[in-house]
Amino acid sequence: MNLFTYPHTVTTLFKLSFKLFQKNLLGMLMLTVVLLAPSLVVGLAQWFETESVVFFISMRVLESAMALGMIAVAHGSIFPISGILRSFGGPLLFGAIHVAILQYLLFVIGVMGLTVMPFPFNIIIVVLWLSSLFYFCLAQPVFILEGRRGMQAMIRSFQLVRAKFSRVFIIVVLSMLIQFSIFALLFRLFLPELDLLSAEDTEQIQIQIAAILENEGVHRAMRLSQYLTALAFFPFASLLTVLLYFDLVNQEGQVNSDHFSKLATQFFGIGSENSNRPETPPQD
Repeated sequence: MNLFTYPHTVTTLFKLSFKLFQKNLLGMLMLTVVLLAPSLVVGLAQWFETESVVFFISMRVLESAMALGMIAVAHGSIFPISGILRSFGGPLLFGAIHVAILQYLLFVIGVMGLTVMPFPFNIIIVVLWLSSLFYFCLAQPVFILEGRRGMQAMIRSFQLVRAKFSRVFIIVVLSMLIQFSIFALLFRLFLPELDLLSAEDTEQIQIQIAAILENEGVHRAMRLSQYLTALAFFPFASLLTVLLYFDLVNQEGQVNSDHFSKLATQFFGIGSENSNRPETPPQD
């Protein structure tokens, strides 16, 4: 199968992402651990607010790393974790972080809409933020595969998603539901026993919720569930994002296989003769 031009359905996108994740499991997990390391270090220092920022940015950078890795895989290579890390040792890393910071700022605006904005501005801000989860989800692959930086990557992502919004909406929502399910399951497993009292009025319920949120065991369960979800699901989700990019570009008729071959040669020293290696496509 040619990863760049295969005519996917929603089902085959998920199947191929899972297949590639299984096939390259060790390398992808190692890459995820490396990118999570800064967040873990900050968390161990108990700078928890900074940790959440670094975690968010690291997982967005993972999407760029996966896009680069898929270029090598599409040209017949195994998942090249060492080549990816070498490539991310310079300007490429800072470019991915730049795009990730823009994505994080949109997240911050959404949080502000939920917490401090007055009505009806909070509704408008939250709707715009939720829309950004879809329209700018391809910014990292665009940066790596098209060389568009910062706002240009965000604009290009918007253009790609706008043309096939219903398709992107289904894939992103399904991905979020899977992520939430995994997190909820892990959180339930690690959640400590809590002494909950029966609350009969709103004030008592609020006091009880505040006590739960301040519980050290609850915080520990949330952080552990967050990192295990990142290991178990985020490599797959990043693969899905990259394959979705290839699919939308293919439907747009703008696939440039020669450019992708040049990227494979530039970053991994791989020639173009293996780019169309046959592979059994997933069946619906």
